Amino acid sequence: MERFSRSIFVALLLGASLLPAAAQVRPYLTIKVDVPFKFKVGERSFRPGSYELLTAGTNLMALRDARAHIVASLMTRRVESGTVAPSTKVVFRHEKKHLYLAQIKLQDRSQVLEILGEEPAILPARPPETAPSEILLFSGRQPLGRKQ
Repeated sequence: MERFSRSIFVALLLGASLLPAAAQVRPYLTIKVDVPFKFKVGERSFRPGSYELLTAGTNLMALRDARAHIVASLMTRRVESGTVAPSTKVVFRHEKKHLYLAQIKLQDRSQVLEILGEEPAILPARPPETAPSEILLFSGRQPLGRKQ
């Protein structure tokens, strides 16, 4: 009886150890695209070439170049288009003589990922204040440790 309960315990333990491995399956979206022209995301320009768009988190995608370097982080939002896309497509918008990455239409989905701009990896430092708004003056202080 004790041997039977041990084998059940070992089987349950083995089954439980496999659960985290199944939970770590990455359902992230990866889109490979060849862009034959120069394009922009926000204020940054990118050369023609092969790129991958990777889901990096909620409303966040990473743009990876052909050398597998992350070159930009993109802020996105899901927008309902009303029609199901027959295939995955990357859409560019022409504005002021430049092509901007604008949308990602996903195959068999009616949602479109709209590119809002680039998320800077390092936020710029705040400029120092030019003048303090209030000046505190201390006078008549006594040195510590001495009694007068």
